[in-house]
Parts: sequence; structure tokens; C-alpha cells
Amino acid sequence: RNQPVLSKIKNIGTILMEGIDQLLKINDITYFLTISGHPSWSFLQFKNTKTTTSMELKTLFIQEVVKRGFYTLGTHNISYAHNEDDIQKLLEVYAVVFKKLKEAVELSNVKDQLECEVLVPLFQVR
Repeated sequence: RNQPVLSKIKNIGTILMEGIDQLLKINDITYFLTISGHPSWSFLQFKNTKTTTSMELKTLFIQEVVKRGFYTLGTHNISYAHNEDDIQKLLEVYAVVFKKLKEAVELSNVKDQLECEVLVPLFQVR
């Protein structure tokens, strides 16, 4: 009651979403990766390309982000404990990983870069 919890979460989440959106545009990858949701809980959405599936892209994304010290499945659940420094560190990792994704798509070698099996969706439309 005494702390600006909701406004802080919204502010930090907005910084994150705007930073991701800027990185997506800088890397020109919005045709296969977008950000959506609310500042408190946002989502990366992967799309198929002509040469790779959304799940292959998501797998490579997770693999590369985890290698750099962040555990994420492409969702961002902002809490009151997060601060701008946390967001900046994540955006720095995303800058590197988004560039890697772009290069992999352009070279049509996303699957070749995977060090694991491709993720399988838990739920599928029948």
C-alpha cells in the first residue's frame, strides 16, 4: 500500500517492451519475431519463415539466451524487484541473440545451429 508497485511494474515493463521493439526493428526481424502483451507480462511471438519453423526459431532463441545467463521462454513477468539495470542487461543479451537469429534465418541454417532437439508445443490445434 505504501509503495508504487503497479506504476513501477508498468514503467519497467514499458522500458522492456519498447527496447525489444526497437531491437526487432533495428535487426529487421519483425517478419518472424514480435512482442505483444502488457508491460507487466509480455511475450515474444515467433513466426514461421520460408526456411524454418517458429519452434526451431524459439529453440535457438532459448538456447542462446540461456548460454548468456538468462532463463526465459520468451515471456517477461515483471515484478517490483526488477529495475532498469536488469532490463538493460536483458536487452544487451537480446541484441546479440536477435542478430544471431537474423543471420541464421538469412543463411537458412537455424536447425544446424541447434545443440538440442527442437521444442515441441505442449498444446496444438487439431
